[in-house]
Amino acid sequence: MSETNSEIIVGQANGIVTIRLNRPNVLNAIDRQMLDQLDTEVDRLHQDTSVRIVVLIGSGDRSFCVGADLNHIATFTPEGIRKWVIDGNRVLSRLANLPVPVIAAVNGYAIGGGLEVALACDLRIANETSSFSLPEISHGWFPGWGGTNRLINIIGEAKAKEMIFLGERIDATTALQLGLINRIFPAESLIAETSKIAESLAEKSPVAIQAAKAALSRNPLSENSFEINYEALALSTCFTTPEVEQTLQAFLNRNNES
Repeated sequence: MSETNSEIIVGQANGIVTIRLNRPNVLNAIDRQMLDQLDTEVDRLHQDTSVRIVVLIGSGDRSFCVGADLNHIATFTPEGIRKWVIDGNRVLSRLANLPVPVIAAVNGYAIGGGLEVALACDLRIANETSSFSLPEISHGWFPGWGGTNRLINIIGEAKAKEMIFLGERIDATTALQLGLINRIFPAESLIAETSKIAESLAEKSPVAIQAAKAALSRNPLSENSFEINYEALALSTCFTTPEVEQTLQAFLNRNNES
């Protein structure tokens, strides 16, 4: 088990790895240290052939993850923002591309980049108090860690556009109806029920499970996909100058003409 002062806490038993996002005082918002620690752990998981299932959860009972720590990234330079988006895309693509099933146990808010983390998982199990949104457009940018691509694959183009354009928060029942999450449980039983699902998966043939995941994965994002540079440029407009906004508009114009 990782030290409890780490920004992620990792436990492993019987082939099941649990990763706990561990900044409960800021609703598990992601800063550079947490992203780097998650990057290191995902890289390790790709090398560990004993792993059968991965489960992600947030510390505390209020939030899975509310996305980027805005106070933290507001201190970044434009180049730092670009690196943040590229690194986030790479980490979540590697998480999504793990050969084993990955489960998000959503205990509370899954907002912005936090929802993008959950979207990179294969199954999303939520408690009845959970809520979900991609509010980036309301702040002047749009989902920067592959959320656009993954959301379309999960709930379809029309509903994905509705969620992203409007930025409205939806509750767990609505998320279940959309197919955004797989199951809902009472808050007090979320961990136990998620553990049952993980244990059930771990008992099945690992070769069959991995083959099924590979066959079922639609349009996976590579670590260096086109969307990375596009979204890095878009996200940078929130933190930089009108000149950068003009650069973005010229980029969009060229893209629309091609």
